[in-house]
Amino acid sequence: MYTNRLGNGRFESRHMKVTDEHPGRTGLRVAIIAAAVLLVTFGVLLFVFRDRIFVRGLKPDAARAVPTEEMLAAVEAGGFRPDLQRSRMTKIMIKDPETSPYILSWLLLPGQLNSMTPAQSAYIDVTDQALLMRLYIARGDRKSAKQLSDAIARDFSDDSGGLLGTRPIEEIEGLRGKAPTEAYAPELEPADRVTGTSLEAECAYLRALLEYTGRWGGVPEWERIQTLANVIYSPQSGFYNDHVVVPDTRSDWIVGLTDYEEFKKEMAVEPETFRAMKLCALDLRALEILANADASYEPMFEDALRIVREGQISEDVPLFALAYSEEGGDYVYSTGAEARVDAVSSLRTMLHLSEVGALPAASLSWIREQIFNLGYIYTQYDIINGIAASDVEATEAYGLILGIAVAEGDYDLYVRTLARVSRSLATLDTSPARNMIFRKASERRNMTTAADNLSLLLAMTA
Repeated sequence: MYTNRLGNGRFESRHMKVTDEHPGRTGLRVAIIAAAVLLVTFGVLLFVFRDRIFVRGLKPDAARAVPTEEMLAAVEAGGFRPDLQRSRMTKIMIKDPETSPYILSWLLLPGQLNSMTPAQSAYIDVTDQALLMRLYIARGDRKSAKQLSDAIARDFSDDSGGLLGTRPIEEIEGLRGKAPTEAYAPELEPADRVTGTSLEAECAYLRALLEYTGRWGGVPEWERIQTLANVIYSPQSGFYNDHVVVPDTRSDWIVGLTDYEEFKKEMAVEPETFRAMKLCALDLRALEILANADASYEPMFEDALRIVREGQISEDVPLFALAYSEEGGDYVYSTGAEARVDAVSSLRTMLHLSEVGALPAASLSWIREQIFNLGYIYTQYDIINGIAASDVEATEAYGLILGIAVAEGDYDLYVRTLARVSRSLATLDTSPARNMIFRKASERRNMTTAADNLSLLLAMTA
């Protein structure tokens, strides 16, 4: 080796000897690097799969039926613009009234005269929020879905693990004073709104939570799912019956579903009553997802499916009863003195059956007949002969029927329903609800609702 003598008597090598390091030190360095790589890899895997590792069944198969490419092409060809509809809905029903993250139940649009001022609902309904959450999930908007889910769990808890169906805007912390609740029209509020614990709200939120965990997982979501499931149903008492029924003796049918707390204020003598639940509250797909994820919930799903199936009115009128009572096994068919079927609740029941492959052929034929031959869905139908018993169009029905068409894979029904609902599509450039669905509130006034628009958007989202 050639060396150079330094001034201090030392010698400098002209080439490096890389093999001079002790072999033990090299092995230690390699071991440290390998351990670090393994630790990082484990951390990444733990982050990705933490929910599946620590919670059993946390990612259920919650896939929903989605429209085909042909259906989506028909949406565009029909003049619908789902993205614009969604953005306009967000603006006028969430941002403008400052109710974020919640969506208004309904908004009365301004009229042509200066005296026709806009108005809005004074309430936030959980069923609307659950639909909004499902739309976020379908569009992959995890942040918005999570924010809304946590808000529902916080603001609508009934302190027993269940959910309140609705709350006044002014009572929700953080929303007080932001929305003009003094400018609302009480006559436009739903007559059957449940102000206490609501089975329909609980099942709707359960469905949204299951779809969320099916896509992203989440320990808090799974814990909420289990809590809700145990509140909704018990093997001993069945499903929670959230309505009080006051039977009307003037009819051969059991009628008279009502909010008893309000009803009894007007009664001099307390009438005989029994409790019941709405058939359309039982989201069968949510209960099926739950049963597939955890076999202990199978009796819950089977019981719900039996109750709903047996609620069909007749072969000639293949619509469904309004409610069911666990007390005596009785079905409630209508409200008021005249026995009429509520079309929207019946169609929502049909959608739930369709999503689990259990919609009767006669019910699907009835829907097709109304859409193909008559062209309208009305709010009520006669229980005896099935003829329309109202001249008011049920705008919300069309989004439900689109959902049924998607679940059944019925392209023709989907396209025909699009044509029918297009009559309720706001197309004027000057309309504050342009690209949204509206309904008639009176002769000269229109309103837009969360349910109409959200059900339609879900049926148009792949």
